[in-house]
Order: sequence, then structure tokens, then C-alpha cells
Amino acid sequence: MTISGPQPATGGAILTLDDGQLEYWESGSGPSFVFIHGVATSGDLWNADLKDLAADCRLIVYNRRGYGSSSAAPGSWPAHARDTAALIQRLNAGPTIIAGYSGGANVALHLALERPDLVTHLVLLDPAWNLGRCLTPGLVRTLATMKLLRWTGAYHEAAEKWLRYVSSDPAGGSAFERIPEARRQRLLANIAGIFADLASGGGDVDERRLFDIVVPATIIDAALSPSFLRRSSHRLKQLLPAARRITLPQSGHWMSVDAPADLIQALRNVVQWTGQTGSAGNRD
Repeated sequence: MTISGPQPATGGAILTLDDGQLEYWESGSGPSFVFIHGVATSGDLWNADLKDLAADCRLIVYNRRGYGSSSAAPGSWPAHARDTAALIQRLNAGPTIIAGYSGGANVALHLALERPDLVTHLVLLDPAWNLGRCLTPGLVRTLATMKLLRWTGAYHEAAEKWLRYVSSDPAGGSAFERIPEARRQRLLANIAGIFADLASGGGDVDERRLFDIVVPATIIDAALSPSFLRRSSHRLKQLLPAARRITLPQSGHWMSVDAPADLIQALRNVVQWTGQTGSAGNRD
């Protein structure tokens, strides 16, 4: 069943593509930094969360298709990567630092493999990729419960189940409980995008191809994330041994909620490292 409904106005600019549109936000100047959100989160929230980073770079955040005022989800991570490439080119932002958060890491990896000419530095934030190799009992139970809830028509409850689980910590708490009600409702407005992303699979990047990534990379993970995400980050570190590694020790998966200052500093470090090794795209 297709899940649809009115999306709240989020105020981004609209970029028209050949087969749809992307909503995006742009601020700051200097080296380009394009941010790709994950499952359930959205560009408008991340644009607000990352606003301080715009003091250091030309920050571009967008809603992947399936979210906000962007078109319906395309159904695959490679298709999202093609959207990102089109965005970079149309905004004359390449080559750029590209950051993929959670499921957005799949998009960033595909982009780095298919269009390395558009990327100066690859940033993977608490990546959720190739999850078929990182399954845990908690993840399996959560997905099974969501499937049952959707079968009974309880779509809102299924989405909330995902949000609570992915933002949980080892002590049994959840960032979902700590955020303001307005943010909870904004996340739950992404029901269509959540289900479309999960239907796209846990990431389909051929691990053998990771050795073909030629751009510098940084992996920023969260020490208190659910175990499937810890496994995902660990696996990626093994396959990208040259990548810089940063761990946020007091953060769960929702880095911008749990450790916002640490996250901004880590991303500023990436901008500085990139500036030392080569410049990213700028405005005309």
C-alpha cells in the first residue's frame, strides 16, 4: 500500500530534475559541503542542526526524494546517488565534500564510486550500509514488529517503532523521548520516506568495489548507537583502512541531538583537512 499525506511546508528552494524535483537549502561560502540525510531524518531538520557549520563552508543540505517537497522516492540507493550528482552539478558545487549520514552513507558511497570527479572528501556518519551482513536480534525484532504493524494498518506506530529503536542507547533510553514534540511530529511526517527507504534494502554496495574509492574518507561513528550500527561502522572501517576515524563517545545514532557540538567540530575538522589537501567547489 502506498503511504502518502500532506507534508509540512519546510521552505527550501526547489531544483527541477528530468524526472522530479529536490528541495534544498544553501548557506555560507567557501569549500562546498553537501550533506545527505538518512532514514526518517530530513534535510530541513539537518539544515537547522548544521547551521553553525555554514561559518566554515558552503553548506548544501537537501531532502532526498521521498521527503518534504522533493518528489516521490525512486526506490534505490543508486538512484539517490544520481540525484545527488545532479544537485552538485546544477548548483556548480563540485568537486565537494560529501557527507552521508546513516542510510545516506549508501548514497555517498555510490556517488564516490560512480562520480569520484565530484567528490573531494567522503564523510560517512554512523553509516547504515550492507545491513544484511550486520543483522542483530534487536534489528530483526524491530523490522518484524514494523511489518506486523503495517499489516494491521498501524503505519504511524510502525514508524515510531523505528524511530525509538534507532535512537536507543545501551542503557535503555532513547533520544526520541528527549526531543521536543514538534521534532517528533516532524520526523513522523516522513512515514512515506521511511518505508520507501527500508524497502530499498540495507544497502547494496559491492564491498569489493570499496577498494576502488580513491578520494580521502572519514568515518564518524557514535559509541552508544544500537549494535547493528556499531557492526556497520566496524565493517566499513575494516574495508576502508585508510579512512580517518572519529568516534563520538557520548553520542547515540542521533548525533545532532546527543552531541551537537562534538558533531560540528568533527565536521569542521574535515573541512580543514580538505582545505589542506585541495579545495572543494565554490560559488561562481
